[in-house]
Amino acid sequence: MCRIAGIINFQNSLNEGLMKEALISMRDSMIHGGPDGFGMFISEDKKIGFANRRLAVLDLSEAGHQPMSNHDKTIWITYNGEIYNFQELRNELIDLGYPFKSKTDTEVLIYGYEEWGIDELLKRLQGMFAFALYDKRNNESGYRLILARDRFGIKPLYYYEDKNRLIFASEVKGIIKSMLVPDEKNIEALVYFLQLGSVPSPLTTIRKIFSLPCGSYMDIKEGGRSIGIKKYYDIEDYINNSTDKNEINDYGEILAKIKSLLSKSVKGHLISDVPTGIFLSGGLDSSSLVALASHCSSTPITTLSVVFEEKNYNEAKYARLVAEQYKTDHKEILLKEKDFLNEIPNILKVMDQPTIDGINTYFISKAAKKTGLKVVLSGIGSDEIFLGYSHFKRAKLLNKILPFMSLGLINSLISISKLFNSRRFEKLSYLNVVNSENCYLLFRGLFTPLQIQDLLGVSQEQYCELMGSHLLCGGKLNGKLISTFNKLEFNHYLQNQILKDSDCMSMANSIELRVPYLDHLLVEYVTGLSSGLKLDSEVNKPLLVNLMSEFLPKEILCRNKMGFIFPLKEWINNGSEYFLSICLQQGYFEQSALKKIWNEFKNNKLHWSRVWALVIANKWTESALSKT
Repeated sequence: MCRIAGIINFQNSLNEGLMKEALISMRDSMIHGGPDGFGMFISEDKKIGFANRRLAVLDLSEAGHQPMSNHDKTIWITYNGEIYNFQELRNELIDLGYPFKSKTDTEVLIYGYEEWGIDELLKRLQGMFAFALYDKRNNESGYRLILARDRFGIKPLYYYEDKNRLIFASEVKGIIKSMLVPDEKNIEALVYFLQLGSVPSPLTTIRKIFSLPCGSYMDIKEGGRSIGIKKYYDIEDYINNSTDKNEINDYGEILAKIKSLLSKSVKGHLISDVPTGIFLSGGLDSSSLVALASHCSSTPITTLSVVFEEKNYNEAKYARLVAEQYKTDHKEILLKEKDFLNEIPNILKVMDQPTIDGINTYFISKAAKKTGLKVVLSGIGSDEIFLGYSHFKRAKLLNKILPFMSLGLINSLISISKLFNSRRFEKLSYLNVVNSENCYLLFRGLFTPLQIQDLLGVSQEQYCELMGSHLLCGGKLNGKLISTFNKLEFNHYLQNQILKDSDCMSMANSIELRVPYLDHLLVEYVTGLSSGLKLDSEVNKPLLVNLMSEFLPKEILCRNKMGFIFPLKEWINNGSEYFLSICLQQGYFEQSALKKIWNEFKNNKLHWSRVWALVIANKWTESALSKT
């Protein structure tokens, strides 16, 4: 696990001194994600420069140092990630005669590319990754350079391009630190943040910096400076092909298949040469990981839980049940309100892109680091594949009532809501235009279009111009809202918020976060099953509940879904003076709209996430990126 950066010069090449200076500045701005070592490679013609900060997890020796090359130094790589089937691929490549000098997965990527080419290599990989690979072997087009990213966007990769060069890094901040990129705020990204709570790919907060799409690679060839992005994987292919037949007769076989895939994934995710643990909230997802990990580990699993003084948020008793059953080395971290308030400046500083999420990962990663862990497994991804979010069930009802939801009825409900000073029906304004994207925003939207217009002081026409392209791309209604929501959960909420934030906040604390539920073979199998098997009016995630019935106590299996949430409503309320001072600072937003939102929150008419979003947005507009 690492942080990576690089520069590709097309013309007007930097001299070696400037190239080194830029690479070092980029690399060392991300030291938090790679405190164990660093390296740099510059090609002889000064056209290519790679840099790397290393978080050593496999083969802790100098043999794992990056950037790394093949035996004759014709192929170089800088890489961030973990390939969980690397040993299998390594053995295959050794049998083919490749001379490995390390026990890392990095070298598997080099020789795998050399043997199979980029398309076949990417198909074979099981894991999370973002890498840049430079191939200088003689061919008709000169060198070849590839930037690649894993199937679901677990590991980040950003890039900037102009006529002179392409610059890439694991963080937007890293690219800015090159001092070769104009630091121009992207107002379109701000508008999307207000709508979604995060910045959707490929946008970033900087106008000309983009995120490489997940499941894609960029192919750069010297001849003609041709740059193309190729999509090698799309989860929609598997969701679209999900079967609608009644599979109840094969239910036992289905559970056995899921158990086999999930168990194998957990076992692979435990491979490490450093201390490894599991985030245990006490919910079904994390408890299942602990149960399966305990069955395939010869030593006690280390588990971590964050606990609170506020009883309504404290899941300690559930985590303890699982920890006691599997005799884990369980550690509880008490998080108090003062700890949250004290850490806010640090949280805002390490936040690479504005988001309303990630606070939980920040604190538990900080605790993991203090306890000596370096790798931690998380239950992220389970809700996406097993349809655990409540709006998957609501999609059924929405399909039935949408034909009767006329624009007149929608406007009447909104007007009645306003008359009684309520926000109960305000999100129905998304249905002024009925499509699958707006149906999704009924549940995932943060601020409504009207609220955003009020905040920015713009008309509806100006708002539409600021929104630019519709990046969610949910498409027209087709009667299959559950499948549509599932695609949008993968392509938006999971990729742009949960995974992005988890990577940022864990790596800010030098912790590698692994997500066994996002093994692509498991994802493909479960998403391909009919929604009828995954949804039940009485039980949340029935497939996973039935699968784990022999491994977990009933108190865990029968719990209502809670999610890993903090007492942020109470904490923001108690720190009102501090948060209000940020919310009302002069910036892009209309003061009257800010005060209205703050007052509605204080009067329990608005969710805390809206106020937190304005704190984040105001800090970003104050300074797009920290220059410290």
